Order: sequence, then C-alpha cells, then structure tokens
Amino acid sequence: MVTMLATVVQSWNTTQVLVTDNSNGQEVLVNTSFNTGNLSAGDQVRIVYDGIMTASIPPQISAQSICVQRLY
Repeated sequence: MVTMLATVVQSWNTTQVLVTDNSNGQEVLVNTSFNTGNLSAGDQVRIVYDGIMTASIPPQISAQSICVQRLY
C-alpha cells in the first residue's frame, strides 16, 4: 500500500476527486468506491492506494481510503 498526502482541487458528487499530490505538485484523479461529495477544494487528505498509477493526463489512481486531515 502507498499513502499520498494531497490537497483537493475539485470534488464531484460521484466517486472521483481531483487532487494535487503535496510531495510533487502533480494533479491526480482519484477513483474510489465511496461518494466524494463531502470533500471541498482546499481540504488536506490522506489517500491509501495500491501503488498503481496510470500514465494518462492527469494520472489516475484507485483509492482504498480517503481521510480528511484535520488541522488543529
């Protein structure tokens, strides 16, 4: 499993969310089996996925979990 820390760019009321990978600034389209409608642009998230990323533009991954990181 691979963990990505990212910032939400755009979320739809579907099972996809566009994020920017905090480690390299690359935009990534995240597919998941969960509804991503509760995510908002600017949210910091931790994404766990299997390490496979497509070579498309933007690259795509399939997330096993997406957790919003709360800042205190």
